[in-house]
Parts: sequence; C-alpha cells; structure tokens
Amino acid sequence: MTSLSLSKRFLLIFGMILISFNFRPAIASVPPLLELIKTDLNLSYFIASLLTTIPTLSMGIFALLAVPFSRFFGREKAIFYAVFLIGIATLSRLWGSNLFLLLGTTIVLGMGIAIAQTLLPSFVKTYFPNRAASVTGIYATSLTLGAAVAAGFSVPLLTFFGDWTFSLAFWSIFAIIALLVWFPLTLQKRSETPPTASISSVFPKTTWSHTWVWAISLFLALVTLLFYSVLSWLSPLYMSLGWSANDAGLLLTVFLLTQLLGTASISALADSNIDRRPWIFFSLVLSAVGLFAITMFPLLAPYLWVSILGIGLGGIFPLSMTLPIDYSSDEKTAEKLTSIVLFFGYSLAAIGPSGMGLIRDIFGDYYLAFLSLFFINILALIFTFKFKPGISIDLPD
Repeated sequence: MTSLSLSKRFLLIFGMILISFNFRPAIASVPPLLELIKTDLNLSYFIASLLTTIPTLSMGIFALLAVPFSRFFGREKAIFYAVFLIGIATLSRLWGSNLFLLLGTTIVLGMGIAIAQTLLPSFVKTYFPNRAASVTGIYATSLTLGAAVAAGFSVPLLTFFGDWTFSLAFWSIFAIIALLVWFPLTLQKRSETPPTASISSVFPKTTWSHTWVWAISLFLALVTLLFYSVLSWLSPLYMSLGWSANDAGLLLTVFLLTQLLGTASISALADSNIDRRPWIFFSLVLSAVGLFAITMFPLLAPYLWVSILGIGLGGIFPLSMTLPIDYSSDEKTAEKLTSIVLFFGYSLAAIGPSGMGLIRDIFGDYYLAFLSLFFINILALIFTFKFKPGISIDLPD
C-alpha cells in the first residue's frame, strides 16, 4: 500500500464508496416496477427487458472510452464527469413515459457507469496495491448496497409519489452527494500535459490478441450475465407465480442484501491467499445450488435459495473484478485491461436479460430461461481452474 495519511485514505475510500453506490440504483430500481412499466407503455417482455439490457450493453461498449478519458482529463476528473452523466440520465426519467426518452436514458446511464466503473480498479491499483481484493470488495459492497436499496424502495417510492417515473428519477440524489464528496479529488494537479488520446492509440492491435485478455473477458461475461439476468427477472418470475409486487420486490431485496454478505466476506477472505480460485469456485458452487433450486422448486423455501444465490453471486463479482488488478504489471495496464475486459464482458452479458425475455415470450414461462442460467453457471465453474496465480500482463501503448 502506498504511504497515505489516515485522512487521505478515508477520503479516498469514502469517495470510492459513494461513487460506486451510483452504479446500480438506476438499473435495479426497474425490475420491481417492470410489470407496471410494461403495462403502462404496452410493451412486450422482450422490449421491457431492454431497460436492463441496454445499460448493460452500454457499460460494455463505452468501457473503451474510459482510458482515453482518463488520459485526457485525468482519472479523478473522468470519474467525476461520468457520475455527472449518471445523475443527469437518472433525473431525466421524470419524463420516462416517453419510451424513446426512457430507453435513451439507459444509454447515457451505461456510458457513465462504464467510464467510472472501468477506472476504479486502476484507482485501487494506485493507492491500495497490496489489498486489491478487500478494497475492491469495499466498492463492490457499496455497489451492491445501492442496488439493494433501489430494489427495496422502488415500490414504496411509487406509492409515495404515485408515479413510477418519479420513483425511477429519485435515485439521482445519490449522484449529487457523490459529486460533492469526490470534487476535491479533481483539484489535484497533473504532473503531465494531457495527451491526445484515442481508442486506436491506447489499444494497439497487439492488445486484442492477448490470450489472457480474452480469458478474463469471457469469464466476466458469464458471471455478469448471471447477475443481470437474475436482477431483471427474479421479481417477474415470482409475480408470475402469484406473488404481489411488494413481496416479489422484497425477495429481490433479500437477494441483493445477501450479495452484500458474499461480497464483503468472500472478498476479504480472498486476500489471505494469492490464489483466488478456491474462493471463485466456492462462490460459483453456491450460485449454482441457488439457481437449480429456484428453477426446479421456486416455491419451496424461496428466501433460502435466493440467499444462497445472492451470497454466491455477491462473492464472485469482486473476485472477477480483481483479476485485471492481479494480472496487470502496472496501473496503466490495469486501466487498459479493465477497459477491454468490461468492453467484452458487459457487451456479451447484455444478451442475458433480453435472451430470457425472448424465451419467456416464446414459451410462456420462466422455467427454460432460469434453467439456461444454471448451465451458464456450470460453464463458469469449469472456467475457474484457468486462473492460476503469478501471471503478469503488460499492455504497452
């Protein structure tokens, strides 16, 4: 760990927590209201699924902008501007009864999340290189907490405001808070003149042929697809089984809260060993058990199986995000590797929610959709054995 005063360390971690808190509320607030939005705007399940598919896809596509933005503005300023985009897009959902505007906000949301989320691992590499898993776990915990709060309070906010557009737009308040705390970090002077940065100059052709870049990208795609698919369709699944919107939203909240347990505990334990594979394997076994039970016995102890699933997916997320940090030779490589991994990972993962919506439209229920997630989980489990420690990736400009 670099030498930092206690106050500086607190500011860095607190700012990181508030920034990452903004990465999921605008997405997680949608599923509990999805049936209402679908009915109000007369949407098919496939079109409704785009409300979570598009931001996930955007988080992948726009991840490549993160490094050029960081090189030009400086990393801390780039994160600041990205969170500003998240806040503006979320607030714009006040006019979400216009479908095209609602879908448009999801693109801008994805852009902001992509840039800020991609740059945080480099931030960790710079300031906390010897505690990568545990510090990544801190911001992943905050990220998950933001999702849990949004999922849990979307329906109560709907009741309070009487309009789902106000419920969705409410979460812009957290962007304002994060920007106020993060602003002092943007005042740091840069030691170099901002270069003219472009995607082609930052990512030369040799970057795209690196075997480990593809391996980490595919793995992140699999585990991210699992999370966003469950996030999008867990509540609708149980509403289709006769549950009320409040009860289904509560179940989703339990899923997200138990993710906090998995994120905080497993990421902290993973720093005790340079080999992440035992903890990755353990997390994916838990999520496989949860998915299998929800698919086969959805009404038999649903809170138990959803909790097991939440702990598993909660544990795997920070570990998958730690891989680019572990395998990078320096902070610039960490920035670039994370950018590429998120580009491919989220772009591929975006097919999950829409794919499940399409399966639901074709077959009329969620059985095959959730069964497919179980087999994807098994594939990720097999993939785990590839990630041996001691690998160093160098991605020069």
